[in-house]
Amino acid sequence: MNFESLNPQQLEAVQHDKGPLLVVAGAGSGKTRVITYRIANLIQQGMNPDSILAITFTNKAAGEMKQRVFNMLSSEGLSSPWISTFHSFCLRLLRKHINELDYSRGFIIFDASDQLSLIKQCMKSINIEAEAFPPKTLLNHISGFKNDFIFPADIDSDTLPFGAKMKAAEVYPLYQHNLKISNALDFDDLLIMTVRLLKESKSVLERYSNQFQQILVDEFQDTNATQYKLVCLLASKHNNVCAVGDDDQSIYRWRGANIENILNFEKDFPNTCIIKLEENYRSTQVILKAAAGVVSENRNRKEKTLWTQNEQGAPIVYYRAEDENDEARSVCEFIVKHNQEEGVMFNNMAVLYRTNAQSRAMEEALRGSDIPYRLIGGFRFYERKEIKDILAFVRVIINPADSVSLRRIINVPTRGIGKTSLAKVEKFSEEKNIILMEGLRQVSHSRVVASGAKNKIISFLEIMDGLSSFYEDTALVGFFQEVVERTGYGAMLKNEDTRESRDRMDTLNELYTAIQQSEEKGETLQQFLDTTALVSDADSIDDSRGVLQMMTLHTCKGLEYDSVYIIGLEDGLLPHASSMSNPEEYEEERRLCYVGITRAKKQLCVSNARMRRIYGSTFNYPPSQFLMAIPSDVITNKSRMEVPSYQRSMLTEYGSNEIPAPSAVSENQETSYAVGTKVLHPKFGAGIIIKRDGSEDDLKVDIFFKKTYGKKRVAINHAKLIII
Repeated sequence: MNFESLNPQQLEAVQHDKGPLLVVAGAGSGKTRVITYRIANLIQQGMNPDSILAITFTNKAAGEMKQRVFNMLSSEGLSSPWISTFHSFCLRLLRKHINELDYSRGFIIFDASDQLSLIKQCMKSINIEAEAFPPKTLLNHISGFKNDFIFPADIDSDTLPFGAKMKAAEVYPLYQHNLKISNALDFDDLLIMTVRLLKESKSVLERYSNQFQQILVDEFQDTNATQYKLVCLLASKHNNVCAVGDDDQSIYRWRGANIENILNFEKDFPNTCIIKLEENYRSTQVILKAAAGVVSENRNRKEKTLWTQNEQGAPIVYYRAEDENDEARSVCEFIVKHNQEEGVMFNNMAVLYRTNAQSRAMEEALRGSDIPYRLIGGFRFYERKEIKDILAFVRVIINPADSVSLRRIINVPTRGIGKTSLAKVEKFSEEKNIILMEGLRQVSHSRVVASGAKNKIISFLEIMDGLSSFYEDTALVGFFQEVVERTGYGAMLKNEDTRESRDRMDTLNELYTAIQQSEEKGETLQQFLDTTALVSDADSIDDSRGVLQMMTLHTCKGLEYDSVYIIGLEDGLLPHASSMSNPEEYEEERRLCYVGITRAKKQLCVSNARMRRIYGSTFNYPPSQFLMAIPSDVITNKSRMEVPSYQRSMLTEYGSNEIPAPSAVSENQETSYAVGTKVLHPKFGAGIIIKRDGSEDDLKVDIFFKKTYGKKRVAINHAKLIII
């Protein structure tokens, strides 16, 4: 194998023989190359590919890694190494062995909307008001329990503070119970159940810990407690774990990622060999200097210094706008300039932002400038209503215990089975301790519902039974077409005869294409449904279509573009207001900014607005503190608006290219009500301080409250605020 393209540190990582290995790979340092070369080298040295497990975080990355390894070896007859995401790997094991946990191997996977429907049902059954405790919040806490490998029986409610987390602990057992009787798992179950399987089944643990002689984990900084336990169990026999990641790019704390997993790796795996990849192959020297200035202020990190042999590069462009519309227009001007004058293709550009709500003004400006774009993170194909409706019919046909899907489609299209009748059937089913489908069958021969509704139920059951029989004797494409036809879904769209209904029919036609391609690959219906459930935003990103990409900073990790435009660099957005009272969250916001900066290869533009309308309210955020960490010699100010007095003084003192500085809070000022502090108001409820004015004796703060209250200004001396 030719190793000439590898630098000395990459080569050392590729050829490391035995024992734990930690590769601290800075942004753009070629970590994917190291992983693929390492896999190929292990196979070339004689290791059975089936003994190698490589795990990454997106299906797209896993697919690219497989292809690279195949291209490097191009050996016929060799089996393929296990290269997949955590979820796909766990699904593969559970399909074989979940029966040892008293589950059926034919389980289905609930996606986010399915989970939300189920949590609402559980909350309703134990009288938890959705107004007081939003279902998504409780679901996030349950996900947090699972990410930390905590089962319902492990929770001591007395140790939890009163609030959403305590309510989530109350709902958690019922949620899991209803998942099981629906023969379903959610995404987090795929992980937690696999770890449970390995812990409880000695034979399964022995089989796979013996089989996997080499384990490679990409993006190790993003692993949570459950994923970490999984890696440790699988590596318990051979102890050959190669962890690759960058603590400076750990940005998923909110979904359970634990940065300590990479920071303390060598403590948990004694005799670890640590190799740092610090040569960057992606960005200019200017961009790297800016990124280093931002992230180096974090305390909780492994020291590293990125460097590059690339050109010095153009200075970073900074623009302070009057409002979000001015910001969007200016970004469009930069985009057009880079496209028309410098020849940068639109698909080599990306606009990045902290929250999805920021995209509206940018989208309007892009349309007005005739710039083609694609919004990443909107409704994915398999989340569209028509697709979910048809897949729900299919899932009920192959798994009648799936009550969530059954509730979704029992009256779609409208067939006269209303909420009142369904509620009676549900109550009957609960009393009889039977699944909802069986309840429908039994009430069709009883007096539980009125005769009219009973006839509608009988008609529905006849449709489903007919489709079930048809499924046994036909190809998948024909089966799906029959589902659309027999259920009346196709007729419903045809009768609507609107542009929207025609678009939805086109979407269903695209579904047939996807099914046909699945059949051509030899996949079963179950495998097709598994694939649709595990698709992520990152998997759908296509940079070959000639359109500019728009996405959040969380979505952009792992990607790179010639030109990057980061909007909304303001205290309150980036860093986000919710992080400004928590040091760990604040450091993650700085890492998020670092990730955004290091997506850029040649050009970087950063911007903010003096005034911004968002969530229906107007905010006046100061420029982000992160901007102040960027060295003045790598950034130029292209703002058109008049600079306020305090900023003008900074420009006079430090030069015309210096970034405008946010106003500082003197040390003797009241700090209990700092921007970002979460407070509770007796009338308006919970909110976040977004601005403060006045002295300690006459302090006034602007607070953004949820629901319909929006932004309110209150006087601290008169408002009965509680800091939470």
